[in-house]
Amino acid sequence: MSDAEFNALMELAEAQLKEKVTREEALRSFVEAGILDWDANFREPYTELEGVFAELFLKKKVDPNIDKYI
Repeated sequence: MSDAEFNALMELAEAQLKEKVTREEALRSFVEAGILDWDANFREPYTELEGVFAELFLKKKVDPNIDKYI
Protein backbone atom coordinates (compact mmCIF):
# COMPACT_ATOMS: atom_id res chain seq x y z
CA MET A 1 0.00 0.00 0.00
CA SER A 2 1.43 3.36 -0.98
CA ASP A 3 1.58 6.36 1.33
CA ALA A 4 -1.09 8.07 -0.76
CA GLU A 5 -3.42 5.06 -0.44
CA PHE A 6 -2.79 4.87 3.30
CA ASN A 7 -3.50 8.59 3.73
CA ALA A 8 -6.70 8.29 1.70
CA LEU A 9 -7.86 5.40 3.91
CA MET A 10 -7.05 7.37 7.06
CA GLU A 11 -9.05 10.36 5.78
CA LEU A 12 -11.96 8.06 4.97
CA ALA A 13 -11.77 6.50 8.44
CA GLU A 14 -11.75 9.93 10.10
CA ALA A 15 -14.77 11.01 8.06
CA GLN A 16 -16.63 7.82 8.92
CA LEU A 17 -15.92 8.32 12.64
CA LYS A 18 -18.05 11.46 12.43
CA GLU A 19 -20.96 9.54 10.91
CA LYS A 20 -23.52 7.90 13.16
CA VAL A 21 -23.67 4.17 12.52
CA THR A 22 -25.22 1.39 14.51
CA ARG A 23 -23.17 -1.37 16.07
CA GLU A 24 -24.73 -3.76 13.53
CA GLU A 25 -23.69 -1.54 10.60
CA ALA A 26 -20.14 -1.29 11.94
CA LEU A 27 -19.88 -5.06 12.42
CA ARG A 28 -21.36 -5.70 8.97
CA SER A 29 -18.74 -3.40 7.45
CA PHE A 30 -15.87 -5.31 9.08
CA VAL A 31 -17.42 -8.69 8.20
CA GLU A 32 -17.89 -7.69 4.56
CA ALA A 33 -14.26 -6.54 4.46
CA GLY A 34 -13.20 -9.96 5.79
CA ILE A 35 -11.61 -8.48 8.91
CA LEU A 36 -14.08 -9.86 11.50
CA ASP A 37 -16.48 -12.78 11.63
CA TRP A 38 -20.09 -12.39 12.85
CA ASP A 39 -18.93 -13.15 16.41
CA ALA A 40 -16.61 -10.09 16.18
CA ASN A 41 -13.47 -12.25 16.12
CA PHE A 42 -10.59 -11.21 13.89
CA ARG A 43 -10.08 -13.41 10.81
CA GLU A 44 -6.79 -14.35 9.18
CA PRO A 45 -4.58 -12.46 8.39
CA TYR A 46 -5.97 -9.86 10.81
CA THR A 47 -5.73 -11.94 14.00
CA GLU A 48 -2.62 -10.00 15.08
CA LEU A 49 -4.77 -6.88 15.28
CA GLU A 50 -6.62 -8.40 18.23
CA GLY A 51 -3.50 -8.05 20.34
CA VAL A 52 -2.93 -4.50 19.12
CA PHE A 53 -6.49 -3.49 20.00
CA ALA A 54 -6.23 -5.18 23.40
CA GLU A 55 -3.00 -3.29 24.10
CA LEU A 56 -4.56 0.02 23.03
CA PHE A 57 -7.50 -0.57 25.37
CA LEU A 58 -5.13 -1.40 28.24
CA LYS A 59 -3.09 1.74 27.59
CA LYS A 60 -6.34 3.71 27.28
CA LYS A 61 -5.42 4.96 23.82
CA VAL A 62 -8.80 3.69 22.68
CA ASP A 63 -11.90 4.68 24.61
CA PRO A 64 -13.27 1.50 26.26
CA ASN A 65 -16.72 3.03 25.85
CA ILE A 66 -16.34 3.03 22.07
CA ASP A 67 -19.89 1.68 21.81
CA LYS A 68 -21.23 5.14 22.61
CA TYR A 69 -19.69 6.40 19.37
CA ILE A 70 -21.32 3.80 17.14
